[in-house]
Amino acid sequence: MFRRRRPPKGDSISFGFDSFLDLVTNVVGIIIRLILVTWVGARSYHASMQWMEVEPEQKSMPAPKLVDDPLHARLQQAKNDLDDAKTRLLAQLKYLEATKQKDGLAEQQLYLLASRRAELEAERDKLAKKAAGNGTVLQTSVSLAQIRQRSRKLLDDLKKLEALPPLKKQLKYHAPLSKAVHSDELFFECKAGRVAFIDLPAFLQEIKLSLEEIAGELKATFRVERRTAPAGPFRLRYVIERERTIQDVGATPAATSYRYGLSEWVVEPIAGQRGENLKQALAANSEFRQLTDNLDSRITVVTFWVYPDSFDLFRQLRDHLYERGHNIAGRPLTPDAPIAASRNGTASRGQ
Repeated sequence: MFRRRRPPKGDSISFGFDSFLDLVTNVVGIIIRLILVTWVGARSYHASMQWMEVEPEQKSMPAPKLVDDPLHARLQQAKNDLDDAKTRLLAQLKYLEATKQKDGLAEQQLYLLASRRAELEAERDKLAKKAAGNGTVLQTSVSLAQIRQRSRKLLDDLKKLEALPPLKKQLKYHAPLSKAVHSDELFFECKAGRVAFIDLPAFLQEIKLSLEEIAGELKATFRVERRTAPAGPFRLRYVIERERTIQDVGATPAATSYRYGLSEWVVEPIAGQRGENLKQALAANSEFRQLTDNLDSRITVVTFWVYPDSFDLFRQLRDHLYERGHNIAGRPLTPDAPIAASRNGTASRGQ
């Protein structure tokens, strides 16, 4: 093995190649160690970052409420102001109607008094002529005094009538706004001062059960007319029609596949006197109360088919249902018009 010689004392230190190699080797070793430490630290940092990227499960936010709307309070205030205005308007209308009634009564009393005065004056002239012929002036004076007394009494009676307060009747009406009905309807007939229930759901259920049989008949015709069994005091006459296609040119159907459905129906009464009068309908255990007391106003509208002789009955039944929060639809009819509907008819309008 080669041994390095020591330099003699007193000589200067010279640069050696071996020392340089040792220095380079140490530096390279340090760099390698730094690289290893950095690589290990980077791996552990990447793993921790991957673990932190998993987001925690977010809780669902509650649904917004109507009261959270900043305009809710202003809308509610505007609605209350509108209701107050409607109430004041109705009060003014009722006062105007009472004033007109009072004026009409006063005019009628004045007309009666004028007629009575004319009769008394004619009687006075007649008595005056008779007294002039017989020379009885005293009797004529007495008759004139009686006439004046009667006139004063009539005027006093008229003043007492004018001082009486007018008859007041509280009328309850909803705002004159309505919208088309697209929900279930409960039908009633108002005729001859009586209200009768029309069980339309029972009729429609019977029609539904007979559609399969009617479909066979529609292979040879475009229209089938039938009547249902009675349900209460009514029955239903209805028409099922099939749609015409391009192949159906003549009066006989040609197409083998077709669509069909209910095109019209007419309610036919089978009892002369039917339903309940106003007192019976508003009683606690009446048929009308049993059908309407437990009614859900959110999904069902009460529809009245009203004939001219029963408008007063309709108004009182309507006010009774208004107080319970129900939606009402009225369909006026002429005296001879039937209760009917068709595919091209109009929908009821609830209020």
